[in-house]
Parts: sequence; C-alpha cells; structure tokens
Amino acid sequence: MTKHVVREWIELISDPISLTEKDQRVFEHADLPSVNGKVSITLRLKVIKHQSHWATIFHKGTEPLIRTPLLQLTPNKSALHPRFTGNWSSDVGIHDTNDGLLLDKWYHIAYTLSDPEKRLDVYLDGEWIRFYGISFVKEQKVIFNDAPLRIGCASHGHRGFNGEIGNVRYFNWRLSPEEVMEDFFDEFGKKPIVYGSKIALVHVSTRKYLSTKGIKYDLGQNNQQDMVICNGQEIDLKNDVWIVIGANGTNVRAGSPVSLNTIIGFKHQARGYNLHSHHTNHDKVTPISKQQQVTIYHGTNTGDDWVIRRYNSSYDVAGRLMNGDIISLFHIGTNKPALCSHIVLLGDGSQEVFCCHGDVSERNNKWRIELIE
Repeated sequence: MTKHVVREWIELISDPISLTEKDQRVFEHADLPSVNGKVSITLRLKVIKHQSHWATIFHKGTEPLIRTPLLQLTPNKSALHPRFTGNWSSDVGIHDTNDGLLLDKWYHIAYTLSDPEKRLDVYLDGEWIRFYGISFVKEQKVIFNDAPLRIGCASHGHRGFNGEIGNVRYFNWRLSPEEVMEDFFDEFGKKPIVYGSKIALVHVSTRKYLSTKGIKYDLGQNNQQDMVICNGQEIDLKNDVWIVIGANGTNVRAGSPVSLNTIIGFKHQARGYNLHSHHTNHDKVTPISKQQQVTIYHGTNTGDDWVIRRYNSSYDVAGRLMNGDIISLFHIGTNKPALCSHIVLLGDGSQEVFCCHGDVSERNNKWRIELIE
C-alpha cells in the first residue's frame, strides 16, 4: 500500500537573521513535516563575505556524507552547490550552478528533490537554473534520514557562511515551477491585508477564482440574489475582485490590518453587494450538491459575516491576514459552515460554490487570498 502524505510546510526562520561561519540554527527531525520521498526548501540569502572554503547553507544529516538535503556555497565565489545522498553514492547532485552570488545582494533560492521523479532542481530568484536527473531509475534511490536540519555551520567540520538568511521554508513535497515562483513573489511582495484592500480568493484545489456572473437565485418576489461561483484560473478583474470590510454593524478604520479570527465581510467591487449565505429552509439550496447557497446580497445583515482560519500559521507571527495566506472562511449567521467549492460544474462550465459543515481540513474548504491593491 502506498503511504499517503498530506502536504505540509513550515517556516523555520521568518525575519532575516545574521550568521557567521560558526553560527547555526538546529531544527529537530520530529519538528519537521513528515517526508515520503520528496522535499523542498526555499529561503532568502544575502552573502556578506565570500569564504575561501566550502560554506554550508543547510545540511540534514549526522555526518558529512549523510546529506539529504544539502546546499553549500563553493569556495571564493559562492556558487550554489546542491547535493544529496543516494544508495549508489554518498555525494550526488549539481556542481557549480552559476557564476557565484554577488555580495550584499538578496537572493531567493529553491531546492527541490524527488525520489519518485528521480530529480533534483535548483531555482534562483524564481527561475529554474539547473537540474540533476537520476539515470538508473529502478536501481538508484535517494536516501533520506531522520537527523536534525542545520542552517549554517554543520557541526562536523563544515563551516557556515557570513551573511543573512530569512524566510527559510521546509516543504514535504517537490514544489512545481509555478509554486516556486509564487514563493519568490511572496517573499518580496508579502503585504498585510487591511480593511479596504481589494482582493481575490482562489480555490486551492481547483485554482479557480471566487466570482459571480449575475446569475440569479430566485428566492421569491423582491428577493433575488446573484449566485456566487468559481469561474476560471485567470483572474477577471470585473467579476473576481472583492473589498475587505468590517463585520455588519461595526466601524473599522480603512487601512488597519485584518487580524485572524476576526469577523469580517467582503463586498463585491463591481456590484457593491456583500458576500452572503443563509439557511437552507424552503429549499434554498444549491442546484447540484443541495448545500447552503452562497450569494451576493444587496442588503446588509449578519448573513454577510465571515470568520477566518489560516492554515500556514507561521507565515506572520503577529497574527495578521497576509497576501498569499491559505485560509478557510466560516459563515457566522448559520453556525459556521465553511465556504466550499468542488470540481462539479454547473451548466455554463463554472464551479458550484456553497457552505457546508464538515471537516475543516478538507481540501474543498481552502482558499488562497491574493492582494490586488
């Protein structure tokens, strides 16, 4: 039976810290996401001084040649030198990946490794720069280990680097090129969501944007509300943009940060109506799944109130909602069912959006928030 590993990641170092070649940060294996044949590490790095010796950025292993994963800088010019341990060799990977890092300049680096896909890839500032492919795919395997991950000095003769490092993230899957680019942009464009922000919500599992097309739910005379859907993997600036507002009946200051676990609302930018849901009495259900309807509503009441849960909890230690966060939204007025979508399509090719009770970790409940302005 194939072991299923839930995708998890953790930010080990957030704000930049300074390290010398003798400094290190140690993270125990048990505190890292469980890995099953795949791992990725992303980080920001600024080298202050080139070393005349090999300099370790990160190393997971108890000995110099137990090294899955390992990233070093070459002597004198600080070129990236990514390695791992295989069952045919203890020192496998890519030799110099570039002409060397410039001093006093921030770089975004991504290291991705997959035994099932038999490859190691390295990215610099979001761009794919080099890869290593395992040739004998049946016989040769990557050997992972349960040793601590060390950032900087590796404690067994390998010195670290003189510089700064931040936003060190450890993932238990091989990041795609698109995910690496998203991580790169998050590092340099990471901003808080504030009241008045114009945002979009992307359904994580299907990558489609929360939207409306002006299709009506007929809820009786004088009470027709526009259906909310997911519609396309490219943003429609007319139909997919929402404004973050305060909860019904509250006063908030435009420009102040939105805290997690706060009740808020979303106003559709083009229509001026609020994201809304209501009970399912009198057959007020969605057309396919028969779940709780989600609409935009031209009035204001507690049916417009939502509370946020964030999944990437280490992204901002101050507890603010941030651009790029993975969140779930829970509807207050109907006892906190979650905002959901799924791959089931409506007749026009859009995805049904609804609220339902259930496991809050379910993939249908997760949305990525994107700051438009």
